[in-house]
Amino acid sequence: IFITDDPDASVIIPTLPGQRRWGVNKLEGFLGPLVQKGLASVILFGVPFKCEKDPRGTPADDPNGPVIQAIHKIKSLFPSLYIAC
Repeated sequence: IFITDDPDASVIIPTLPGQRRWGVNKLEGFLGPLVQKGLASVILFGVPFKCEKDPRGTPADDPNGPVIQAIHKIKSLFPSLYIAC
């Protein structure tokens, strides 16, 4: 799942047909039906736009960054879902 730092985003990725960038506030609606169908794990890819990037990837573990926020949100909504980053 591509996670962006716009919490209300659901943006089509033109170069990846059928894929979107999701904001943390949209994850429940996106994942809920999939979890009900048996989804057991997800992998998160951060796509931050509102941070200063550096060669070391410093923003990757920012508590206010999109992936860390998404982890907390997903675990609160779907505690049995395995999350990889």
